[in-house]
Amino acid sequence: MKKVNVLTVSLFIFYLGFSQTQPKLANNPLESIEYNMMVMPFGMENPIKIGSISKSGDINFDFPKELKNISEEDKNSESVKLWYSLFSQCDNGMDMVKEKDNIFSFDSGVISLSTNDNPYAGVIFTLSDENLMPWVEDPAYIEPILGSYYELIYVAKPFEYHGNCITTKMTDTSDTEINYNYNLNLKAGFNFIEYKIEHIYKTDPNVMASFPDKVTVTNVEGVPNCKWIGKYF
Repeated sequence: MKKVNVLTVSLFIFYLGFSQTQPKLANNPLESIEYNMMVMPFGMENPIKIGSISKSGDINFDFPKELKNISEEDKNSESVKLWYSLFSQCDNGMDMVKEKDNIFSFDSGVISLSTNDNPYAGVIFTLSDENLMPWVEDPAYIEPILGSYYELIYVAKPFEYHGNCITTKMTDTSDTEINYNYNLNLKAGFNFIEYKIEHIYKTDPNVMASFPDKVTVTNVEGVPNCKWIGKYF
């Protein structure tokens, strides 16, 4: 009888379990109702459904294979060019993407929750640590912590970028540089991007809130392994 490699079996079970990890709402409401997940980069009148949430809080993504009902005005807007979706915060963001590579793209914005009775029933925050949530909601006045937050980006074609950029921020004493280090390999369609706060610039809290000054930006393979925190209206 052929011997089975125990290490191989163990690794197989590990990867099988990892691949089947089910994202789940960390704070599913007690009423346990089903939600649709929507993004609205082109306004509430033209929502894009990206999945659903079961009564038990299981998150199931189902990204559309094609985008419909986008107006010509929206398609030709500067805000759907790749440079704007990925690098608009950079001082030289417009120069970071060659014009031929400025493909149709958009930041999906916050993931919204909807029901048959309420088209705007709540939102989902995607974070490595729920203690980062107050800063994500109000970065102008709340102190950040080290951790990651995630955004959903759409690109019409595959795009790869490895490099960095600077954002200059005025503080109470001088101009300070925020460093973004990008390592992106995006597939066509929807991609989750992780913004990992590596360092925080400390300020006088009586004047202004501290802020991240070193951020690593990478794409996530599949769905992030993170906290999915709902805020309900």
